[in-house]
Amino acid sequence: MTTTLYPGAIRGSHWYGDTYEGDLMNPNVLCLHTTEGTGIVSYSNGAEAPNLTALPKFGTKKFEVYQHFALNRSARALVNKSGGVETNTCNVVQVELVGTCDPAHKTSWGKLRAGVDYIYWPDAPEWAYDELAELIAWMHLNMGIPLSGPDTWLPYPASYGGTSARMSYAEWNAFKGICGHEHVPENAHGDPGNIPFQKIVGKAKAIVARIKGGGTKEDTKPTPKPTPKPTPKPKPAPPFPGAKYFGPGQNNAHVTALGSQLVKKGYGKFYKRGPGPKWTDSDKAAVRAFQLAHTELKGDADGIPGPKTWRILFS
Repeated sequence: MTTTLYPGAIRGSHWYGDTYEGDLMNPNVLCLHTTEGTGIVSYSNGAEAPNLTALPKFGTKKFEVYQHFALNRSARALVNKSGGVETNTCNVVQVELVGTCDPAHKTSWGKLRAGVDYIYWPDAPEWAYDELAELIAWMHLNMGIPLSGPDTWLPYPASYGGTSARMSYAEWNAFKGICGHEHVPENAHGDPGNIPFQKIVGKAKAIVARIKGGGTKEDTKPTPKPTPKPTPKPKPAPPFPGAKYFGPGQNNAHVTALGSQLVKKGYGKFYKRGPGPKWTDSDKAAVRAFQLAHTELKGDADGIPGPKTWRILFS
């Protein structure tokens, strides 16, 4: 497994992989948490951090993803009791979703409004589920994490503690797929609550199907037929000024125009300082190279432009 960084993820001061190296893993589980807050946090300076944090940005309706640990290294957001089952190190990528699953904040949180200032994940805006589905689809395509998970996602606070949703040690060790913090043994947390898991996974499966079929997640939108644009008529070449303007000793605007057009056509390497009004050996070399590159001009590749060279160069 070579993919260790999530595309576009922010690290910087939120990267804790150098402080806590973690164990190497072959990820086959994705565990979803909710931060129970409205902004990015330090997780005790990394001591309790997941692999990724997804911060919903309401202006763009996109996730801003922060990466704290490599995706093939164990994170630290799960409780792991001594003498019990492995949690953080059990091949699990952990993602914190900024927001809440607490119904006390279903509609408001002080002066903040759900769906406008923060996410209440059991009843989130559709774009937030779309973004989560995209993240899950990426995990499936790049980490091989199955697009499946538990049938039961209990609402908070009923999801807290030793519930029917909490896996046994044996179930946890055998599990592969997507789960919530509420499902992990040795843990009491109940996040992310009763998110519409099947709906989100269905969106992820649709994204995967389109990508494997050569499309993208945007392919669900009908593509408007472009309005045909009229084919622009080619501009005629400027009239040839005459051979008298080109050659040793000449200094005029026609030499500048010639050199500038040669640079546009890809012959700038012949000019050390760029074309100018004074005729130089660079102009002659560039013209000759242009002539040699065109069959109809090869027979007279003397480095001095004639009417035919001028017409082809400016066409």
